Amino acid sequence: MIRKPKNQFCTIEMLSRKLVKIIDDIISNDDEVLVPARKVYLIIKYKHPNVPLPSFPEFVNLIKRSRKFELIDTGETTLYDLPESIEKLLMEVEIYGTGPRIKLRSVKLTPKLMRRSFLRSYERMRAGIDKLLSKISADSDFPSDEINKLISSFAELREQINKTIQMLEKLEIYESHSGKRKKR
Repeated sequence: MIRKPKNQFCTIEMLSRKLVKIIDDIISNDDEVLVPARKVYLIIKYKHPNVPLPSFPEFVNLIKRSRKFELIDTGETTLYDLPESIEKLLMEVEIYGTGPRIKLRSVKLTPKLMRRSFLRSYERMRAGIDKLLSKISADSDFPSDEINKLISSFAELREQINKTIQMLEKLEIYESHSGKRKKR
């Protein structure tokens, strides 16, 4: 028989009320409707160190089974724990990457709300990439070839984000104009 440590989470019922309250507070006070699961996890891990937390993949599975929260998968994303140095860097530049998002079940997603949420997320990611690029450029520990490759790949990603933001903005303008025409 395999015994599990007492502090390991196995079911959603084992989530402490304190942890549920913290997750609720984080999501309720975030300006995004769909909050990155990685962001919620890291905030709890570093701002509430006395609250027991499972691994990140286990945390995501607990949220999936929650009655209070809903997990929105954003495609095929491998869930894994990150080294502490990477976690702290993510928090510093506020880029949490792709991956599942958490929302309150009580919030109903509409196309307009989704578009606004994605737009905000992309804008935040663009700002984070700018912070990361300036940080990487200033750090001389990396070989210059590696820095150039990294800067190039992030510059391409930033360009894709800019195109996506422009597309979302055009779509919103189009829908607002077509909505006015229908009312006449």
